Amino acid sequence: MAFDIGHKQSGRSVRILLVGDQDVGKTSIILSLVNEEFLDDVPERAETITIPAEVTPELVPTDIIDYNENEQDNEDLAEQVRHADVICLVFSVVDDLSRQNIKSKWMPLLREWQIGADIYHPVILVGNKSDLINNISMHIIEDVLYEYPEIETYVQCSAKMLMNISEMFCYAQTAILHPTAPLYCVEDKVLTEKCKKALCRIFKICDIDNDGLLNDEELNNFQRHCFDCHLPIQQLNGIKTIINMNCERGISPSNCVTLEGFLFLHMLFILKGKAQTTWTVIRKFGYNDNLDFLYSYLHPMMKVDKYCTVELSHKGEDFLYHLFETHDKDKDDCLSPVELKSLFSMCNDEPELLRKCLYNTNHKGWITSQGWLSFWSYCTLIETDTTLAYLAMLGYNMRPENQLSGIQVTRSKKIDLQKKQSQRSVYVCHVIGSKSSGKSIICKHHVKCSDNSFNENGKFQDLVSVNKVLVYGHDKYLVIKEINPLSESHLTKEEIKCDVACLVFDSSQSCSFEYVAHVYLKYYKNRDIPVLIVSNDKGRPLVKQDYILQPEQFCKQNKLSAPFMFTNSNENRKLFSCLATMASLPHKYNPHHRGLIPNLRNSVVLIWKTGIGIAMIALCGIVISKCLVKSKKDFLN
Repeated sequence: MAFDIGHKQSGRSVRILLVGDQDVGKTSIILSLVNEEFLDDVPERAETITIPAEVTPELVPTDIIDYNENEQDNEDLAEQVRHADVICLVFSVVDDLSRQNIKSKWMPLLREWQIGADIYHPVILVGNKSDLINNISMHIIEDVLYEYPEIETYVQCSAKMLMNISEMFCYAQTAILHPTAPLYCVEDKVLTEKCKKALCRIFKICDIDNDGLLNDEELNNFQRHCFDCHLPIQQLNGIKTIINMNCERGISPSNCVTLEGFLFLHMLFILKGKAQTTWTVIRKFGYNDNLDFLYSYLHPMMKVDKYCTVELSHKGEDFLYHLFETHDKDKDDCLSPVELKSLFSMCNDEPELLRKCLYNTNHKGWITSQGWLSFWSYCTLIETDTTLAYLAMLGYNMRPENQLSGIQVTRSKKIDLQKKQSQRSVYVCHVIGSKSSGKSIICKHHVKCSDNSFNENGKFQDLVSVNKVLVYGHDKYLVIKEINPLSESHLTKEEIKCDVACLVFDSSQSCSFEYVAHVYLKYYKNRDIPVLIVSNDKGRPLVKQDYILQPEQFCKQNKLSAPFMFTNSNENRKLFSCLATMASLPHKYNPHHRGLIPNLRNSVVLIWKTGIGIAMIALCGIVISKCLVKSKKDFLN
């Protein structure tokens, strides 16, 4: 939108190579630029000239390399061509042979020497000695421009009269720093697919209310983000007028810019020789010169201690919730496949992890807002880099800070144990038991989802479900992960490591508890991980367990809470509250830190009573406060 785009290309430099027939004025052009005057005594070849960044229009250091046919052979020239960023092909406008050699000699050679490159180096066609002729018709080079799309532009100049010399080198810098070829297809006269895809994403990010239009406020947000300045109303209206005159559906009836108008505007910039404006926009939204995402844009540097975890910050959660709201077009608190596809159209694809866990959905399997935030809490915990990348692709970086402010690193778990308090919001529970003990059932009951969601995600070896639970009146996210070890007699470190372990057995199978007892004694007895043993009641008669101790005796001997009775009823929510509470207070629910663990069912009831008590105290405080205010008014009156 703006035209002031001078900025330093960090870490960049430009190598400009001048080639062409002998005596067309290559060396004179270089010396006229450096000396700002024409020299009658010109050497055969100029030494390589380095122009400091601060005196170039694009603020990048620039090397200018001369070529002389008498001093350099084809092998040497080919090497120079491969190392150049941009090539200035010089001919004399008064020498027909030098002009013909552009097509018959030079362009074929330049292409031959760049075989294997992903894209040809941009070429600036330079017609020198224009002071020797009055009228130069463009038709003499039109066929060359059409046949070789790598020719960025054509410049007529005069080394003797210093005409267009500095402009020629400015075009050369622009050709490499802001090339047209990746943005615009000359043959088809349309934006390239990658350019169009990038601009469509940028439009959707800037379309904050997701109505398919950019209103004045959204256009100004875009302007400030890309060019760090406000767009005056006169200039904004002028831009809209240009779009409206040239693009039939570019402006909506409500006087907003449509996607079609946005794309047309950038094509107009490119055709007017201002590709740098479009490049400024594209680079600001994280793209490199190949129109792929910059690695540093998706993956900013961060360091996490091995005893810490990573969670969404309030800013990150608010951003993701706003995305959900704006894409939930029918306001049914879930995203249909079409709505979800629209949301992730700003990204390369949807995250793979989204199909690998269970979260709250409606009866059709469409993710709800709570399921959406649950998923991202889980993703941030186990694949922080994925969350950072998607925050960037979804437009979080339009804020003053990058996506690192969308996450937070928790303090060390060791400190949590010392302080006897956890500030974390996401906890992991591993559900372990023998085959057919009911691990999957516990995972499924943790969330409200359709059978289709369960069947689709159940194909993975270890089922994962994520949902929000209340712990002492605070929202926490509990990740329930089913553990199916490759060997029943051995658990890996990763299978053991969690915030709370849920050891489940089938109360109707006499041999089921023995596995649970073995796992506890071998892997958890001497660890600082709270453990809850769960008796899964499948609606069949309870049987005596074939073990030296019955479950109640085993728990009492090992200072564990009595087995939690899990049934297919609404009482199951208590189980997940128990597990989350244990995870958040490991010092309280670990026999190594305190004696016998309190009965967890009573603990959950206590939590609910505490919450009600706090609410009653707050209500009394409000009533007393109002009474005091009324008494004060009565006294004053």
